[in-house]
Amino acid sequence: MIVSTISPGNKALEFIDTRIKNEKYRGYHSSQHNRYTMEQIIDIITLLNRYAPYKKLMTIRTTDISKRPMNTKDEYIYAQFCNDSKGMAGIGTQDAMRKNIFVDLHRMGLIERYDQDKSPIDPYSRSKVKYVSMTELGLKLINANNLLEKYFIFSKCIDILLGGCVDLLLDILRDKEYDIDEVSSHEFMFFISAIGVPTDYVINTDKAVELIKEYRKLTSIQKKAVIEKLKIELDPDNFKGPKPKKRDYHNWYNETQQIFKLLNQTVYFEISEEVKIMKLFLRSGKESFNEITTKLDRSLNEKYLYFDKHNVEKKIGFELHHIVPLSWSESIHHFKLLDKWENMVYIDGFSHAKITQNNNRNVIVSVHDDNILLSDHSNNSVYLHYKDNIIYNPQKKYIIKKYNQDLLLTLT
Repeated sequence: MIVSTISPGNKALEFIDTRIKNEKYRGYHSSQHNRYTMEQIIDIITLLNRYAPYKKLMTIRTTDISKRPMNTKDEYIYAQFCNDSKGMAGIGTQDAMRKNIFVDLHRMGLIERYDQDKSPIDPYSRSKVKYVSMTELGLKLINANNLLEKYFIFSKCIDILLGGCVDLLLDILRDKEYDIDEVSSHEFMFFISAIGVPTDYVINTDKAVELIKEYRKLTSIQKKAVIEKLKIELDPDNFKGPKPKKRDYHNWYNETQQIFKLLNQTVYFEISEEVKIMKLFLRSGKESFNEITTKLDRSLNEKYLYFDKHNVEKKIGFELHHIVPLSWSESIHHFKLLDKWENMVYIDGFSHAKITQNNNRNVIVSVHDDNILLSDHSNNSVYLHYKDNIIYNPQKKYIIKKYNQDLLLTLT
């Protein structure tokens, strides 16, 4: 026990002690190199589209400048592109572009990367990259009609990069039943980052909210004691053996801070020490901040409608899930279309965790008798057995399927 002795019986502190025993105590790892703004990213992909238009492949450097200072002939365009990026966006040396920025842009869905055979590689693969090109999503971002639309599209990219983190926070902060208006960096670090991660301390959204409320029972002095105790105990110098055996509070917290900086680039949140829903002071066209806030404010209507339309009651261990995530919205209109009962399923926690671990990409609905299959575009599927994994009215299955087909067409 490290922190649970500070307030014996507090379930939040007991959870923290359990979590830090695990080698994967930090949970999901975001990018470690995401010190950029939406404007810088737009500048970079605008330049890429200029140097390699119509999704043309651009040859990039494959070796660090320290090992080979001179560019080869087929790398000249890449060198010019990086030079312009430094001048326009202020970031993007040849090495940083290849090793850091392009990695994040690929994981955001804004570019594609290819090996020497010009075959696309997985965004998380360590394969050697030889070429890059724009994607449809990247073109959407640079060709968006206004600033608000750009923010929505970029928010979608951030959610993809962070493995569904934006959608998760929207779910928590917009739910009146949860009654949570903001989330502190430590609450995110300790509890929300544990939702759906493939570890023995994995929790669901309901449990995370329960632990946050338990943590808030501590006095400010007790909370400070928790942090100070973790700083002392989770010092890598205190641990012997290989790196997986070590713990590092500062790296863990810095990663949370990096995530918060990215969340501050979305249309949905304002970041200080807390995440606050829909507080970005943005003006674009006829949309004012107050109008946007009202449209995206908390709502239980569609949630209640799901249970009413399907004539089902809540059950412990099950969670209401948006099939196509709210964070995939590319406009306010999209957001309203996604926040409908027809885009929801009431599924068990295990199935929900599998979808979360696949970065919420299981957005394609197919029907098998009374069972539902949620698939991504790479044939990764989660099979929802009626009554065991999904609670719904089978008479509504084709309504769900048809709405899903129409949604995906709208979002392409």
